[in-house]
Amino acid sequence: MSKKLKSVLILAVGVGLVYWFARRLDWQQVGAHLREARVWPLLLGACLINLTLLARALRWQAFLAPITHVSLRNAFAATSVGFGSVFVIGRAGEVVRPMILTLRERLRLSATIATVMIERIYDMSMVIGLFAINLLFFQMPSDKADDLKMLNSIRSLGLILSLAIIGGIIVLVFLRLRAEFVINLLERKSGWLPRSVARPLLNLVRHLAEGLSVLLNVRELLMTSFYTLVVWALVTCATWLVLMAFGVDFPLSYVIFVLGFGLVGSVVPTPGGAAGAFHLAAAKALTFLGLPDDLAASIAIVYHFISFGPPFLLGLFYLMRDGISIHQLREMIAHEGAEGVTAQDRARPAVHR
Repeated sequence: MSKKLKSVLILAVGVGLVYWFARRLDWQQVGAHLREARVWPLLLGACLINLTLLARALRWQAFLAPITHVSLRNAFAATSVGFGSVFVIGRAGEVVRPMILTLRERLRLSATIATVMIERIYDMSMVIGLFAINLLFFQMPSDKADDLKMLNSIRSLGLILSLAIIGGIIVLVFLRLRAEFVINLLERKSGWLPRSVARPLLNLVRHLAEGLSVLLNVRELLMTSFYTLVVWALVTCATWLVLMAFGVDFPLSYVIFVLGFGLVGSVVPTPGGAAGAFHLAAAKALTFLGLPDDLAASIAIVYHFISFGPPFLLGLFYLMRDGISIHQLREMIAHEGAEGVTAQDRARPAVHR
């Protein structure tokens, strides 16, 4: 499939989801709910979302420590640009973050991408873990309290997710302990791939195994787990503040339930930070918890902008300040695929530090 056709299909999916979300709403009621929302909880929620970027940058430093030391300033700038890019072009924008850091530090692109993959593993484990534990003890809304079948289904899902996390951690530990075996196996089996593809792939797996050393180092494991906990505690607080702005007083278990659904929607690779998919998922969770459709839609719209808007503004600032071009990013990818090219061989573009 050509890149243009793929982009058109992704855009079409995004437009379709937005239409599906919007078509049954009473927009006068939605507008009334938006006007009645309190501003200060939303501003505080936006500040907390930007604080998550600092926590992510500190965690990224820890993940990169086995490979090299990077400055917090550069890690924070790259994190801001990367998450800002997600708001514009969807999840494909996540690759921008390791590219920006590679431009600012003497690193192989495969090394930074590998650590971002480890971050995703941590984040997925934390979110699925919170969501799974929450589901195991979830209490149905009062109007659905007698639906034992649905309650049992929810708790079964929580158990399945918990087991999936345990299995995933076992696989990662195996990769770290048997890294050479896995890499040698890939080298033998990747002969049919073009060298421009096989070499970056092997570099990626090698750096991924190096980064996973945090799983076997108690201090690094505790540090990175702590930063991950801080990230999602801040996101949970921001979610709670958005609900508070609309006068919704949910218990913590309901807040996590909404957060989990919103994150499921956010992984859909549509432009605008999973526009449409995010709104549908968050609104569905809110209506399940008893909110009217129009109020749920109003909260979902604001929740989307609070989740993705602040990082976009911060990332835009760094992009404009550093003058980084698309040409530089494309050139970096081309160099990464070339045999024998190292980060030190590349000319470093002039960026502010």
